Amino acid sequence: MTITNNEITAKVSQISSLYQLLGSREQLGEPCLLLIYADSSTVLGADDNEKSAVKSFLADAQFMSAVVTEDEPSEELRAAADMCIKAEEADEYIEKIFKDKTKKQIQEINACFIAARKAPAEKVLEIESRAFYRLMADKNGGGSDE
Repeated sequence: MTITNNEITAKVSQISSLYQLLGSREQLGEPCLLLIYADSSTVLGADDNEKSAVKSFLADAQFMSAVVTEDEPSEELRAAADMCIKAEEADEYIEKIFKDKTKKQIQEINACFIAARKAPAEKVLEIESRAFYRLMADKNGGGSDE
């Protein structure tokens, strides 16, 4: 398994099982987006315990996760990650969604998506509203108590 980090993303390639991610948490750092480059032989885990651990890890992660593949990923990988991206579109997609955004802006946007994994719609809207006011306060040079 190979991990390449920058300030915004962590790219994982040559991974045979997503369960390997659990032993590499420190190497992943604190990305906004984890890109998991998978192929047709990449699995979620070897058994139900490993699969459950990977699902929990990704569901509780403070970053978004994407499975990046040449072909369609397995249903198991699709369900575990926040999104799936075609390999040939990955660089363009990342550039497009993060263009002209600071890490703080990306983290605020991610907070809304991360909350949407489990929280009810009202809570997600509340988080989104707070994020909007914090970002506007930063833009306008003011402070926000929230």
